[in-house]
Amino acid sequence: LLALRRHEAAAELLTQLLAHEPRHARAHALLADCHRECGRRREAAECMQAVIRLDPTNLEAHARLAFEHRHLGDWQDFDASLLKLQGLLRGIDDRPPRVTAAFTFLSLPLDPMLQLQAARSEAMAMVQGVLPLPAVSPAVFPAGSPAADGCSRRIRIGCLSHDFRDHPVSQLLAPVFEALDRSRFELTLYSIGPDDASPLRQRLCAAADRFVDLNALSDLQAARHIRADGIDLLVDLMGHTHGQRLPILAHRPAPLQVAYLGYPGSTGAACMDYLIGDPVVTPLESAVLYSEKLAQLPGCFQPNGRDRPLPADLLPAMLAAARVAAGLPADAFVLCAFNHAYKITPPAFDVWCQVMHEVPQAVLWLKDAGDEFRDQIRSEAATRGIDPARIAFAPRLPLAEHHARLALADLFVDTWPYNAHTTAADALWAGVPVVTCRGSAFASRVAASCLAAVGLTELAFDSVDGYRDAIVSLAHDPQRLNGLRQQLHQQRLQLPLFDTATYAENLQALLARMARRWRNGQAPDHLVPEVPQ
Repeated sequence: LLALRRHEAAAELLTQLLAHEPRHARAHALLADCHRECGRRREAAECMQAVIRLDPTNLEAHARLAFEHRHLGDWQDFDASLLKLQGLLRGIDDRPPRVTAAFTFLSLPLDPMLQLQAARSEAMAMVQGVLPLPAVSPAVFPAGSPAADGCSRRIRIGCLSHDFRDHPVSQLLAPVFEALDRSRFELTLYSIGPDDASPLRQRLCAAADRFVDLNALSDLQAARHIRADGIDLLVDLMGHTHGQRLPILAHRPAPLQVAYLGYPGSTGAACMDYLIGDPVVTPLESAVLYSEKLAQLPGCFQPNGRDRPLPADLLPAMLAAARVAAGLPADAFVLCAFNHAYKITPPAFDVWCQVMHEVPQAVLWLKDAGDEFRDQIRSEAATRGIDPARIAFAPRLPLAEHHARLALADLFVDTWPYNAHTTAADALWAGVPVVTCRGSAFASRVAASCLAAVGLTELAFDSVDGYRDAIVSLAHDPQRLNGLRQQLHQQRLQLPLFDTATYAENLQALLARMARRWRNGQAPDHLVPEVPQ
C-alpha cells in the first residue's frame, strides 16, 4: 500500500496492527511515514517518539523526530536534540550500519564530517548484499569508447531520477537537456518515479533521445537495462532524497557514475565516482568532506535558465497596492525568507528578530507551512519581544504568481546551515538582493555561489555578525539597496547565473573530461575548471 502511495489505507492497517502489537517499532515508524505523506506532521512526530521509547538509541528515529519538529517550527528541544544526534552519529562505528536519514542532517549545525559519516552509514545500509555487474573496460568496447571528439559514436549519458515530473529539479534541468549538443552526446532519461502527466514531464520526454520508465523494475533489472543500453556516464539526480534508489547504482551499470544537483552533499557511496559542484560550493580544500572526486563547473553548479516568468517592474504606488493585496504593510521594509520551514533554526530566527528590533519598520515574510507553524512562529517572535503581527505568511501560489510576488520584498534573508538554493536564484531573478551566511558544507554555500554568479559576492558572509550587520545597514541605506536592485533588474538577461547556453556548454565539457579520462584508462580524479588558452 505504501509503494502504491495509498497512505490512508496503509495507516488504517498499521493502526489495527498496533492495537494488537503496541511495541512493534517498525509499525510506528511506517505509520509516521503515512502521516507525513498526508500532511499530518504532528502525528508523524508522535509516532517517532513512540519508536524512541521502544528503541532509545535509534538514530533514524531521533533524526526524523527533529526534522518533523523543525517543519512545525517547534524548537523547544532543539539544543538537546542536537546534542543527542551528535552523540549517536559519533558512535556509528560501534554499531552495524543503519539508515540514518542523512538528508535531515543537512539543515542542522553539525560538523560536516558527521554529515559525511551519516551519508556513508545510510549508503552502506541501503546497498548491503548488492553485487556489482561485471566491470566495464574501455578495451571491451573499442567501437564505443566515450570521447569528446573523433569518437566512433556519441558519448552516452544517462540521468536517473524519481523527479522527472513537475518538480524543481526538472524545472531547472529541462532547458539544459534541450541545450546539449546532440552531435556529441546521446541523452537517456531513466525515470524511477511516477508519471504525473504534466507538461513538464512531456517536455522532458521530448528533450531526451530516449525516455525510459524503470519504475516497475527491480533494482537489478533496472541496472541490467542501463548496462544493456551501453551508458558511459550515469548521472544520479537523487542522492539521499525521497524516491532515491541507490542500489541501482551499487550494481554499477555504468563505468562512470556521477552525483549531481538533487542532493547538496556527499552520497558517501563507494559506487559514486564524481560529485558535480563549483569552486564556491565544493572548493578543493573541502575534498575530505566528500567520498566522491570533486568535479567543478566554472560558474554556479546550479542551472537557472531565463525561461522563467519576468517579474513586473512596479512603480511605488503599484508596489504599495500589491503589498497590501499580499497581506504586507504598504510602507514596511520587507525581509523575505521563503526557505522551507525545516531550514529555519533558532539562531537564524534570533538574528531576524534582532534586525526587527533595530529596524522598526521591518516585517518578516515567511513561506506559509500550516496553522501550527504559524502559531509556533508567532509565539517565538513574541518571546523575543517582537509583535507577532510583524510576521507575514505567504501561501502557496502557481509558479508564475510566486515569481511576481517575490518582487514585493526589499531583501531576501537567508537561512543557515542549509541555504536557499533555487529560492535564492528566484529572488535574484526577481531583482531582490540576497544576504547569506556561508559555512563549510555544500548546502551552506549555494546562495554564496549564486551571488558570485551575479557579481554580488559582498553579500555573502562568513560570520553571523557580518550577516546581521549587513541586513541592518541595507535597511538604513535605501540608496545602496536600490542600486543593488537596479543592478539585478538591468543586467538580468546578461548575468552568468541565468545563462543556460553557456551552462550547458560547461556541463558537457566537464562530462567529456570525465569520459576522456575513463577512455584513457585513468582513474577518477578531482577536476577543476580549465583555464582558457
